[in-house]
Amino acid sequence: MSDAFRLIDEGPVLVLEIDRPQTKNSLKLTEMEALGEMLASERVRDARCLVIRGAGDSFCSGRDVREINPEGEDAHEILLNRIGPILQRLYALPAPTLSAVRGPALGFGLGLALACDMTIASDDAIFGSPFRRIGAVLDSGGHYFFQHRLGRHRAAELVFTGRMLSGREAAAIGLINEAVPADKLSERTAELANLIASGPTAAFRATKDILSEDRSFNDVLALEARYQKEVTRGPDGQEGLAAFRERRKPVFRGR
Repeated sequence: MSDAFRLIDEGPVLVLEIDRPQTKNSLKLTEMEALGEMLASERVRDARCLVIRGAGDSFCSGRDVREINPEGEDAHEILLNRIGPILQRLYALPAPTLSAVRGPALGFGLGLALACDMTIASDDAIFGSPFRRIGAVLDSGGHYFFQHRLGRHRAAELVFTGRMLSGREAAAIGLINEAVPADKLSERTAELANLIASGPTAAFRATKDILSEDRSFNDVLALEARYQKEVTRGPDGQEGLAAFRERRKPVFRGR
């Protein structure tokens, strides 16, 4: 495992912490690829809730610019075949995912934060596209998340102007789920993550698959019916129904 990351078990929650605070948690390409390997591991895929956060006062400020050589590397190959698959793997991860953002979430860091199922941030976190200043194109899925969550007009505004959004602003316009004061971020993240991890994991994974694409109404109805049969016959489904009948709080085991 790369020393740029740490996997930490916090009760039923698995935390993936980016640990390069001296560079605002920017990452070298090889470190990004190590992250992709971690996301493919059984430990991560089987988590009841995965939290991604950055050590120190930053989430992830993107790729380490000190190693970028526009004339000597193929940006198309790197983004399409090396960086893109990492974000695709996170976006499609079976486990419920939550990103907790302090400081900058830019470039690859922006994609990493928004590829999670939910994003919570400190009020003073930073989201946006700094690519205008370096004459480059927003990447790491930024266009997708901006357009799908904010609409084409707002996406164009953020890219063309290079305006940065605070965590508070990002939550207000619906780019992320929630913003809280910086000194409350850890507490609120733990509260949400433990709520998710204590839930019916198999049902949550079904929901992730249903929400993974823009489906027709009929396709959604069909998937809901299929998964409902599977999940209610499983251990957590049986526990949930038994607890309801017995008027007690269910104890889900994540199966």
